[in-house]
Amino acid sequence: MARLVLHIGTPKTGSTAIQRYARAHQPYLASRGIDFLLRGRLASYNDLAISLRGGKHDAAATIATDIRKRMEESDAGTFVLSSEMFTGVDPARLRDALALTAMPETRIIGYFRRQDRYLESSYKQKMKTGKVAPGFQNYVDKFGIRGGDYRRIVDAWQAAWPEATFIFRRFDPVGLVRGDVVHDFTALLGLDIDTDGKPPPAEPANPTPSIDLLDLMQIVARIPGVDARKVFRALPVADLPRFRGRAMENTAARALLAQFADGNAALCQRFFPGDNALFATDDLDGPEPEIATPSFTDDQRRIITALLRAVAENSSGAS
Repeated sequence: MARLVLHIGTPKTGSTAIQRYARAHQPYLASRGIDFLLRGRLASYNDLAISLRGGKHDAAATIATDIRKRMEESDAGTFVLSSEMFTGVDPARLRDALALTAMPETRIIGYFRRQDRYLESSYKQKMKTGKVAPGFQNYVDKFGIRGGDYRRIVDAWQAAWPEATFIFRRFDPVGLVRGDVVHDFTALLGLDIDTDGKPPPAEPANPTPSIDLLDLMQIVARIPGVDARKVFRALPVADLPRFRGRAMENTAARALLAQFADGNAALCQRFFPGDNALFATDDLDGPEPEIATPSFTDDQRRIITALLRAVAENSSGAS
């Protein structure tokens, strides 16, 4: 019987690394009876998630039809459908869109990092394209913390796929196979990629640049005619200084986690009944971390803004 593996994220838990590995190792996966469903050149179905979230039913149906066709034409025993954005959609709508006539054995794999770390990562991601100014509270004020309600997410998936096996993985090197999400995910598929001579690259798939560069992205996002997302993607991020420090103090992190205490306790009982807590918090008992703060002054930002505007206007005139 065929098996369907739904990799639902969450965002900022190594999904890009998993997807890049799958795209680069299609022949290897196929030789093991695994069809990691690609979307063009990508291994992520974020466009399906976006269509479902936006109520674009025709677009979602078209993508789902392509998925069914791929599955019908493949002789693989395991199919993997991946998007880190699936945790943001109504899973019942995804099931309806897929409309599989014979529902295969289904496993739902979700990676979850401790909520303060997840929301901190989401904050950094929003800064990359200028969607929020530096300062974690700016992120909370604009986007809220609903994405950290893991019980709500898990309950929705288990209600939509009651016959499926839900695999809750804590995104923490201590609990991952070989401390790495690619090793962990492929192990869940029944693979030993090191023994097979197919280890993942050591370089992080989606590194976060320094707070200063993220601060400058706010300026880029405000320049007329400039696509901040394209600008960021064009940057040699791997060669630039990395983000250092944290987004919040330990006391703020504990206060944030307290808002998810009941849900986390319920999930711990559901998936890890022998553990005392869903996530370890020992690190929050140590010294207060350095808070990442941009070094540019307001005068420097005005100068940089004027310079970038002049470059953009001059480039537009030249074209």
